[in-house]
Amino acid sequence: MGLGSALSRLSPLAEAQHGLVTTRQAENHGAHRRDLSRLVQAGALEHVAHGVYRVAGAPRPSLEELRAAWLQLAPDLQADERGSTHGVVSHSSAAFVYDVGLLDPLRWEFIIPPPRRFRTRRQDVAIHRARLAGDDVEWLDGLLVTTPRRTVIDLASIRFDGGHLGLVVADMLERDLAQPDDLATALAPYATAYGLPDATGQEFLEHLTHR
Repeated sequence: MGLGSALSRLSPLAEAQHGLVTTRQAENHGAHRRDLSRLVQAGALEHVAHGVYRVAGAPRPSLEELRAAWLQLAPDLQADERGSTHGVVSHSSAAFVYDVGLLDPLRWEFIIPPPRRFRTRRQDVAIHRARLAGDDVEWLDGLLVTTPRRTVIDLASIRFDGGHLGLVVADMLERDLAQPDDLATALAPYATAYGLPDATGQEFLEHLTHR
């Protein structure tokens, strides 16, 4: 296939995915691995991560590394074809997407619900296995992400540092990403793990945010 023809097949797909495309997506659209290699050599594609490329000249998307890692979870599927079973941005990575707290994640975190199993060799990717309800997930800027409420639950369940958790919660409330009553109810089961066995959810919430 000619380079121009191969690139024309990939451009609409990449445009819908913030400039990114996976090897398998490309193959599904008729552009084979040798075509991708030639496009890289020609400077028309840039290698971002294993099996993920960015169309050269496309604006570098925000959270590019996270987007690439998320695409790797189900490389055959286009972003708009995915559901929660294919992997959801979660925990500190979800907080990072919402831009709450003062987090600089050392690894990208995702939930993949059972029964699907997924293994990665990437040391900077953590896969959590947990069930997700329909209202635990939402689309945000082209990524499937746990909701603010579910994000707080996930962070509390792994005993995320209390100071950092408090900043995450405070920012969510400040920006109206979640309601105080909802977060108090969500946090109530975890008060004991944070050394407050007799605290109600509201008291734990106030403790975390120093309200």
